This record gives sequence, structure tokens and C-alpha cells, in this order.
Amino acid sequence: MSLLSDLRRNALTKGLFGGSRPWLILGIAAWTVRGLQWALRPEPKVVYRSRIDVGETVVLRNEPPPPTRRQRRKMRKAEKRSSRKAERLAKRA
Repeated sequence: MSLLSDLRRNALTKGLFGGSRPWLILGIAAWTVRGLQWALRPEPKVVYRSRIDVGETVVLRNEPPPPTRRQRRKMRKAEKRSSRKAERLAKRA
């Protein structure tokens, strides 16, 4: 939790419900800061916009990220192992 959220929680319990005037003032300030953060947050970026006709469908896909260097290395090693094993089995047959 952040310092601001702790301050808001204490202000609510000690200031509003507990009757402490300094905590109430701090709470008002903390909630004002939180409100400003919410109001000034950036708008989401539009990636694609198009008009669709009646009967058309929209397909949303979330593709996995490309493999990391470590994952690619593991795949190459596994391919080498399986090809060596296949060669050994072919020699026996």
C-alpha cells in the first residue's frame, strides 16, 4: 500500500469517525490528491477504429509474446536431443 492510501485510511477512521480535526483536514487533502490523480489520468490510446456493418463479426485475439532467448535455446537443445535419439533408433533398426 502507498503512503497516500494509508493516510486516507487513517483520516477516515481517526478524522471522520474519531472526531480528530487535524486528521480530518489531512484526509480532505489526501482525498483531493487522489481525486486529482483520477481526473488527470491519461486517456486510453485507440489502436484501431472501424465501422462494422450488420452481420459482420469482430474477433479479438491475444497472442502470446514471442519466445525469449532462453526459451529459444531450450527449444533448440530439445530438437537436437530428439534428432539424436531418432538417429540412434534408426541405426538400431
